[in-house]
Amino acid sequence: MNPTENPTTFPMLLAETVASRSDHPALVHGDETLTYRELEHRSAEMARALLASGAGKGARIALLAPDGALWLTTFYAALRIGALITPISTLTTPPELAHIVRTSDAQILIGARRFLRREFAENLTAALPGLASGSAGALRLPCAPHLRSVWLDDADGLSWARPVGDLLARAAGPDAPDSDLLAAVEREVSPADDAFVVYTSGSTAAPKAVVHGQWSVARQPRALARYFLLTEADRTLCLLPVFWMGGIAAALEVLSTGGTLIYPRSPDIADAVEMIERYGVTYVVVWHALPKLRMAAISRGIDVDAIRGMGAPPRGEDGELIPPGLRANLLGMSESFSMHSAEPINHRMPDDKAGSSGRAVNGMERRVVDPDTGIEVAPGEVGELQLRGGALMTGFYKVDRRTVFTADGFYPTRDLVRIDADGYVYFVGRTGDMIKTSSANVSRLEVEAALQALPEVSLALVAGLPDPEFGEIVVAAVVLSPGTSPTPEGIRAGLRERLSSFKIPRRIVFITQDDVPRTETGKVRLIDLEGLFTSRLAASRAVGRGARPVDSPLPT
Repeated sequence: MNPTENPTTFPMLLAETVASRSDHPALVHGDETLTYRELEHRSAEMARALLASGAGKGARIALLAPDGALWLTTFYAALRIGALITPISTLTTPPELAHIVRTSDAQILIGARRFLRREFAENLTAALPGLASGSAGALRLPCAPHLRSVWLDDADGLSWARPVGDLLARAAGPDAPDSDLLAAVEREVSPADDAFVVYTSGSTAAPKAVVHGQWSVARQPRALARYFLLTEADRTLCLLPVFWMGGIAAALEVLSTGGTLIYPRSPDIADAVEMIERYGVTYVVVWHALPKLRMAAISRGIDVDAIRGMGAPPRGEDGELIPPGLRANLLGMSESFSMHSAEPINHRMPDDKAGSSGRAVNGMERRVVDPDTGIEVAPGEVGELQLRGGALMTGFYKVDRRTVFTADGFYPTRDLVRIDADGYVYFVGRTGDMIKTSSANVSRLEVEAALQALPEVSLALVAGLPDPEFGEIVVAAVVLSPGTSPTPEGIRAGLRERLSSFKIPRRIVFITQDDVPRTETGKVRLIDLEGLFTSRLAASRAVGRGARPVDSPLPT
């Protein structure tokens, strides 16, 4: 596809792609395939239904559904009318769900009733007191004061929800907005408008609500696609949940190139392998499940080395294998709309740039400052990375910009890096409390708070330990309350009602108050936590008593 213009809003990006790729498959989900023309029609129907319901620019919409046509058409519809849409993780527990629905100011919630073993309708009633006795379309809930309507793909027997089909029917009503009005609404969407919100665990106990604008939605995906060599001929299987930033970016990258986006029926590896085989997938977006996916595909006779993202060693533009140390370690975050520093996957780093994450992406400004003084350090020196411009978030939802950005507009990432004189960045570590596990951000403080809410726990210390498969794993050291003797699995079971599965510690050790590393003033020495965990886990494996690690995989 050869774009004739540089779109600055999502409506422009969608229109440009549909114009050149109308009959090409845009979305495959299970047995359903939508062309770009059909995707445009479906999202237009939802957009006009939302307009008929009183939604428009700035309306707050929440989306709770698994990957697929309902999710994608709703997300695109909201972007087309300039609404602010908040995707909600299907892994959220009722307390997490209550926080997101309330703090996002959601006025309309659209989603699925259930997916696999997860009952979203039950979670909603558990999360929102008074919802179960509410009246559909006329909700009045102090716990979610802006919420007025809930639309589910199956609302049978629920007094407080209506079927999504009834919402879509509003687009066909006698007084419904027509295509001309929708086009007029789309023309009023501005590059400066906020577009969507992604909740990601922050460095405090409450998740952060990252806001991205229309300009980033229109421009960043196409820039990212070039780094992954995506083209209109690619058939991309995405195994990153689309409610996370990585999944959103992947979906928009495919749209920006006019390729085909493929979702399996479920996260099951067998379903993913079936889609790879049936549709001749050329690129796979996957992180922690890659080893299992690769093995399963090989057992089916699939040439995995012919599929980008399946683990084949990357080759440079000259066809030669790129040595591991000279491949760019792509660096990014939700706040920067995926990558802020990178090199194309077929780029062989210069020999003196081994271990680098590459240069700035799509106009992103980067600087490195002393974490204590805020003064910029010399090239090559280690300091905190700050970002400005490019596809950086517009801010955190409902948080004063003055507490988020510096006076001159830079965002302090709390990542420790060094940037050499040629602009290549090298990741060193983190100054904050973030744990990066399976590509998801987890707040150490959030997990500690959930642990300490359990009656068996007197004190909890949480950290991240390096792991070859997950990047980092969440681990916890627990001081038990007097008179209690739970097992690590018992502790984990108590957390399942409070935390998403990926946040639950994969290793738990029991310690005493005397074991806690403290400063002379009594504060916990966070810098010593990794050593505490490492020594206790090693000791428990050696003697089989005391600290008791849990090695079983997390439930889904």
